Amino acid sequence: MPKLSGLLAGLCLAGAALSAPSAAQSQTPAPAASLTPGAKVYDEGGAEIGKIVKIDGDRVAVAIGGSGLVVAKDAFLKTDKGPALKASKEKILAVLKEAEADAVAVDGVLKPGAEVRSADGTAVLGTIKSIAPQGAVLATKEGNITMPRAAFFLSKKGLAVKVNEKQFVEGVKAARAKKKGG
Repeated sequence: MPKLSGLLAGLCLAGAALSAPSAAQSQTPAPAASLTPGAKVYDEGGAEIGKIVKIDGDRVAVAIGGSGLVVAKDAFLKTDKGPALKASKEKILAVLKEAEADAVAVDGVLKPGAEVRSADGTAVLGTIKSIAPQGAVLATKEGNITMPRAAFFLSKKGLAVKVNEKQFVEGVKAARAKKKGG
């Protein structure tokens, strides 16, 4: 079984795929009051798919079988049965399967010494120095920085982060400034 933190982070990003427009999008959004921990969740056709386990701001965590998915509140529709995601059960399960495979692939290469590239693969941003519970410590020319597991993906050129070189450098500078100020 993949590490839970890496898996959930990957699934959080996969949740965006379920927010894509569908034929059901013209239906009424689910009222916020119906989005509560323990509430059953259905697909757009009415099939039960899981339960809400946590609400954090605009994000809703849904347990689906042995997996989980984090989606925006606006990904839900109002139905007679209760809140439903704007996708079929088959699509939801396919997104989960793909996200789990991606998380396993990243975990397989997220090791000390691995080079990390920009999203487009053109720049080597640093190397993995160590693995931390919240992610990985990346050694860069700007110094060490801890990156969350959700920031990594496996590209055709190897391990990469989901930003380009300029965004990465700006992010590192902002994180350092915040750390000095706080």
